[in-house]
Amino acid sequence: MSFLKQSAVTSVTQILVMMVSMSTGVIVARVLGPEIKGQAALLNNATQLLFMVASMGLGSSFSFFIAKKKYPSRQIMTFALLCALFLGFMVNVCFYLSWPFHSSMWERIPFNLVFFSVALAIPHVYSNYLVRIVVGHGRIYSMNIASTVSTMTNFMLVVLLVLVWQRGLQGVVIALWVACLAQIGVLAWVLRKDLIPASCWDFDFTQAIFSYGIKAHALLIINFLNYRLDIFLLQYLTKDSIEVGYYSLAVGMAELMWLVPNSVVAPLFSVVAQSDADDRSMITLRTCRWSLIFIAVLAVGGIAFGRPFIRLLYGAEYLPSFGPFLWLLPGICLFPLFKLLIIDLAARGFPGYGTIASVVALVVNIGANILLIPQYGGIGAAIATSFSYILMATISLCFFMRITKHSLRDVFVVDHAELQFISAKIRQMVMR
Repeated sequence: MSFLKQSAVTSVTQILVMMVSMSTGVIVARVLGPEIKGQAALLNNATQLLFMVASMGLGSSFSFFIAKKKYPSRQIMTFALLCALFLGFMVNVCFYLSWPFHSSMWERIPFNLVFFSVALAIPHVYSNYLVRIVVGHGRIYSMNIASTVSTMTNFMLVVLLVLVWQRGLQGVVIALWVACLAQIGVLAWVLRKDLIPASCWDFDFTQAIFSYGIKAHALLIINFLNYRLDIFLLQYLTKDSIEVGYYSLAVGMAELMWLVPNSVVAPLFSVVAQSDADDRSMITLRTCRWSLIFIAVLAVGGIAFGRPFIRLLYGAEYLPSFGPFLWLLPGICLFPLFKLLIIDLAARGFPGYGTIASVVALVVNIGANILLIPQYGGIGAAIATSFSYILMATISLCFFMRITKHSLRDVFVVDHAELQFISAKIRQMVMR
């Protein structure tokens, strides 16, 4: 399947996932209210943070070495399962050992829900490994099916448990668990031929997997902190779950605009990693340009219709989310530059450049959040996050231009030849 077709299929899947996820979010927001929605956001972020720490970046490593066909798939699959169980268990232990330092954040949330949200990191790690292995094989279609099944499962269970049976926050946690297990089931079926255990305790193999993975791991953790640390800091500094509920909705709305760049990340990594051609960055550049154009159009629509959109779907009580949403837009619009350019460099075997950009932005992000949140609340968090996204995009652009020797014109300008190329590809796909 060509890159353009893979991206188109993934875009359609992302649209479906977005619509279903938005419906799920509307149900949760309307039924639970801003305060409980804020608690749900905290639990979900805890799961995601522990998952990021436990994954050790090995998902990217598995994908890279599968694409390069350097190690047998069964060896990688066996190693992935063992790592998921061990690393997931270890981050759970670390969470409870550090409990005295962050227990105040969870005071109003039942401990059993905290426990199951933390434990959910273990299957999340394994699911991520399987997704990345599928991407390494170039089976983007299968990845999309698994994503759709997971999203639909989550939606149906939220309807039953939260809307119909009124199980509240407990229903949200149960739905997330079953959705994750459903995704693992689909991916395991896709990779069933490689599920037969194989020997994986080879020193050179283990060293290669961890060497690449750790470089990517730092980037994953730092990126997650750039994405979500603001929510933890907002709760920690304000002790206001309602404010967190407003802000989490603003973040969710803004990040919907990443639909196009998110849909091409997996195909882009697969294409660049499997190619040694000198012009392989042309796909990356085209993707960047059209993603930025698409997001700019969406941002204009968000400014014009965001407020009535919130009132219609979530209710008037969530209108305070619109202010943070507006402040997030500048960073949201430029951030795809970071995502796509760093994916290109990582697929070439240079994952460290993304880490550098993210570290610099994270330091600025933390400082700005601590400075702005006490005075401006969610709007302060939005300003800090938006600025850090712009900084990440700028730094990654400089690294990409340095490595590939492309100019700013190459990155941003759409010429006549490219318009002809896109038009020809669209006609070709329609005729098929």
